[in-house]
Amino acid sequence: MPFCPSCRAEYRPEMKRCSDCDVDLVESLSADESPDEEGIQLVELASFPNVAEAEMIREILEGNGIRTVQRGEIDPIGVASGAEPTTLLVEQKDLNRAQEIYRVYFAGEQLSEEKPSGEVS
Repeated sequence: MPFCPSCRAEYRPEMKRCSDCDVDLVESLSADESPDEEGIQLVELASFPNVAEAEMIREILEGNGIRTVQRGEIDPIGVASGAEPTTLLVEQKDLNRAQEIYRVYFAGEQLSEEKPSGEVS
């Protein structure tokens, strides 16, 4: 499988360039370039009173490119057992953006657009 040497994404065999970074893909990443799942630091974004609310926020975050992990005991029909609250975790590097999306969603505000440096509003 080819990989992007910049963002380290894995692509299908027929792909030749990274669609995000616009660089040529390589056949393998060196050990220091390989994705390191153990190096990821997860932090708590929020706890939820029910699984449906956690799932809804998880889908919004992942739709905005923020990977999440949902923690908590859930029975087969998706109801939290009550033994542990349903918690949503994000990577430390994504925490600020995830908090902004979470806050904006519940406040009903418009999400701020990131402006290129030097652009004045």
